[in-house]
Amino acid sequence: MTLRIGILGCGLMGQQHASGYLAAPELSRVVMCCDDRPEAAQKLAATCGDEVRVTTHWQDVIASAEVDAVSVCMPHDLHAPVVLAAAAAGKHILLEKPLALNLTEGQAMVQAADEAGVTFMVAQNQRFLPEHHRVKALLDSGAIGRVFAARVDGNQWLSRIYPPGHWLFSQARTGGGVIRTTAIHKLDLLRFLLGEIRRVVAFKTNSGLNPEMDNEDVAVIALEFESGAVGEAFFTFGAHRAPIPTATHELTIFYGEQGVLQNVMGWHLYSAVLPEYSSGFTRLDLPDADYPQTFRNEVRHFLEAVSSASEPLTSGRDNLNTLAVVDAIYESIASGQAVTVQHTRKEIA
Repeated sequence: MTLRIGILGCGLMGQQHASGYLAAPELSRVVMCCDDRPEAAQKLAATCGDEVRVTTHWQDVIASAEVDAVSVCMPHDLHAPVVLAAAAAGKHILLEKPLALNLTEGQAMVQAADEAGVTFMVAQNQRFLPEHHRVKALLDSGAIGRVFAARVDGNQWLSRIYPPGHWLFSQARTGGGVIRTTAIHKLDLLRFLLGEIRRVVAFKTNSGLNPEMDNEDVAVIALEFESGAVGEAFFTFGAHRAPIPTATHELTIFYGEQGVLQNVMGWHLYSAVLPEYSSGFTRLDLPDADYPQTFRNEVRHFLEAVSSASEPLTSGRDNLNTLAVVDAIYESIASGQAVTVQHTRKEIA
């Protein structure tokens, strides 16, 4: 089965999705590219094949009988209307994170996909790093015993990455700053590795280094997991230099009763129960972070899920709980109180 793909949004993420489809020619073929900047759509279409149609209206892609599935790589405020229209048209959907501007929107999107019988997946690419599956296997095997604490950290300077006026600087378009845009990656990964997050306490501020940004670019979050473990997370879009010596400038540490697993200067393990890792931190033979490969992996996973009619690892239904964590974080910031996460998985039929 070769799915005919329409790519909605031809910026950086649209380009990454296209690379995934091009790497799976036996499963997919890009037939349409859409962007409100015609030159961007034309440029991406040229890389995807000779007969790829170009449009500046996403409705054209949804309405096309030649399109079986869509990759939605558009600003956050367009996620809900585009996904709802795609589901109503019977298109399978691969959606860039975040799922939605809020949990209510996300629930409506999942419900629409369920009722239409289409595959709906959120592109949480960190779950598709091979090293993270190896890390999960180590944690699940008890290599460091019961995990009682975790730390994550991410550093960027947004104004050095995107030009003034970019939609990522707008609260109205994003539904939030560094939390909804970047922290959501690690929150989703922590759910995958450690289980559901039960309660959060959070604070935010603005560095002043992204002058056109009207949402938060610094956040500190404390987490309590259903397992009883606790965690802390720090993210900023205002780092002059990345102080974390990792491949992605993102710190990840897991503390267990029998050891520690961390990614400073590569993934290292100390384990009191595995003799080969008991003399001190020992570097693991794990691949360095290869983000281009994560997009190819996630696209293939989406295509295989459609082909087998199975639920993807990062389905819309699963990611309602990631979105619930994000909403709880913003609620905590607004109230100044700890907030219990409103898990939703069982509420969607």
